[in-house]
Parts: sequence; C-alpha cells; structure tokens
Amino acid sequence: MILQGTIVSKQTGLTASFEGQEQPYVLCVVARLEHPEVQSEVRIIGHTDIPQGVGDVVKVEVVRTITDRHAGVVRFDGHLLPD
Repeated sequence: MILQGTIVSKQTGLTASFEGQEQPYVLCVVARLEHPEVQSEVRIIGHTDIPQGVGDVVKVEVVRTITDRHAGVVRFDGHLLPD
C-alpha cells in the first residue's frame, strides 16, 4: 500500500525496535491527498530525519499496519519513497 499526503507534524531522531533490530525513524502525521480530512500517523523507518517538512508532500510504502482498537487509531510503519 502507498500512503501519500501532506505532513501535518513531524518528530525526528526517534528510535524503536523493528523486527528485533533497533532502528531510527521519523514520526509524521500525514493528511492524505485523496481525503485531506483523514490524518494518519506514520513511522518512516530507517531515517533520523527526512528532507520533507511540515506542509510538504510525502510518499511512503506501508510495510506494517498497527491498529489500536482501544484508542481507535490506525498507525503505519513504512519506507520513504522518492517523489
């Protein structure tokens, strides 16, 4: 699945364990291009920062979807794709 949208917020320099290995990631909230009212939380794996900033469009290949039923939130892990 490809997720593409405008960055609403961005946190850099984060780390977490992905598939048993500690890796850097950037946490972004993205307003989807096809439905701007739908905002998705995306962890972009393998980067301490990305060149796109708040207000820029980002394109991410989703590798994992995480559903938090208690909070009613769907989060995505993915890799940054070129424009």
